[in-house]
Amino acid sequence: MPLIRPASGTPDATPPDAIELRAEQLPENTIDERRRAARSLSRDPAAIATIAARLESELDPRVRDALFGSLVDIGGAKAAELLALIIHSDDAGLRGGAIEGLKRLETDAVAALDTLMNDPDTDVRILAIEVTRAWPRELAVPRLQRVFEQEPHVNVCVAAVDVATEVGTEELLVSLGALRARFAGEPFLVFAVDIACERIHGDDARVA
Repeated sequence: MPLIRPASGTPDATPPDAIELRAEQLPENTIDERRRAARSLSRDPAAIATIAARLESELDPRVRDALFGSLVDIGGAKAAELLALIIHSDDAGLRGGAIEGLKRLETDAVAALDTLMNDPDTDVRILAIEVTRAWPRELAVPRLQRVFEQEPHVNVCVAAVDVATEVGTEELLVSLGALRARFAGEPFLVFAVDIACERIHGDDARVA
């Protein structure tokens, strides 16, 4: 899901009454008007609550994209926490927008993502791992390593191995080998680990 970014330039903080006015433009106007109102909230930390409220009810994907784009431009831990909450939504479109937003926030989203990676729901943990696919290796690799060493669910581990085939480095080889041994009875995971090791370090990296 693409995130729509506003025009360049960092505006001054918007007065609360102006945010309220823009919030009033979000619910009942045309799609284009709602989209413009959503974009006008960009980079304004005070607008996070307004954006969160609108995301709960907005159905048009273009307006949603604008709302997510404004959250990304606002940035910071608060925006990341909101996106992390949306990961739990039953709406696939909202989940997709939240994932893309967390990918873009990178260091701002570290704490929020670490919480998601410890969520009781395995599907949430898998979605959290997908975020690391787009992160710099210095952020992604330690989190993948923690999954390989601690994650009890095989499907979550498979998701992390898949990401490791793209972003993994040699420092993951030992933990991948340990993961392979821990799930030796899971042929698909064993195969996936072998592929990841080959991608990371060539055929000689295949673990025994």
